[in-house]
Amino acid sequence: MKLLVHPLPVRICHWTLAAAVTVLLLTGLYLNSPAETIQLKAGLVRKLHSFCGAILIANLTVQIYYYFLTAKWPEILFLRRDFANLPSLARYLLFITDGMPNYGRYNPGQKLLYSAWLLGILCAAATGAALFFPSDAIGFQRLLGGLNAIRLMHFSVALLFAASIPVHLYLVFTESPARLQSMFTGYVNSEPAAGLTEFTTGLPPAPPEDEPHR
Repeated sequence: MKLLVHPLPVRICHWTLAAAVTVLLLTGLYLNSPAETIQLKAGLVRKLHSFCGAILIANLTVQIYYYFLTAKWPEILFLRRDFANLPSLARYLLFITDGMPNYGRYNPGQKLLYSAWLLGILCAAATGAALFFPSDAIGFQRLLGGLNAIRLMHFSVALLFAASIPVHLYLVFTESPARLQSMFTGYVNSEPAAGLTEFTTGLPPAPPEDEPHR
């Protein structure tokens, strides 16, 4: 039985995000500390960095439009009800309990990470624009304490993404191979566990506020 887990728009946005963030991290690292063994034109690297930044912002815009258009934004954003499920997720990730509880399309750890990425991209977009057009962002510079403070914020967001990628991969690989496969094909090929069939029709059922997963 094939079950649609990740529709085509979700997969396209996911891999666009992955490619854009990878290039942004590499080019940003080079611009911050040029490697002596790799000689590249700083202007070209800066243009590539800016181009991928624009792609990242456009990709985020498409994602926001998609999730609100389909009313599926509660599936990916970390909500108040997800706090109750963090202990059960932690017990599973620390191998205290067997079997991942059914949280719906994404577990609370993934949702927390995606929500942090949303804020990170918005912060990187604002600080990146201020760094790219410094003469047009005088007021913004004064608000945040100058260009050095903005540069530090921009660098901090890059560190957030660099540090969170291994966390994302860990959360992915601790789930079933079928769920990992679905980010390439869109489907899981194995018989779905109880509660997964709602992926094709709408939102996954949320646990009651006073009944967290055990």
